[in-house]
Amino acid sequence: MVIADIAVMPLVPAVSEEELYRQVDAAIDYIKNSGLKYEIGAMSTTVEGEYDEVFELIKKVHRIPFEVGSERVITVVRIDEKKTGLTIEDKLRHHKNRKSS
Repeated sequence: MVIADIAVMPLVPAVSEEELYRQVDAAIDYIKNSGLKYEIGAMSTTVEGEYDEVFELIKKVHRIPFEVGSERVITVVRIDEKKTGLTIEDKLRHHKNRKSS
């Protein structure tokens, strides 16, 4: 298992904030329907799955803004992989077990 942090940023044409959200939401909808575990954050979405599944998902979500009107897209991806496997829960375990002061 690997986890990937994905941020899709449609750039051109420079349109309204509402239009940018529409394009990003289309990518998020694809992730939601992928069957992979995911967590949506304020600036990116984290997905968890087998290596090939995650990389196929990344390729697809990068192309989605083109399908809905963008002419230029930047996608930033960070991959975290551990030989024994890694899940979103593993990555967050330390922070979820901490009590706030």
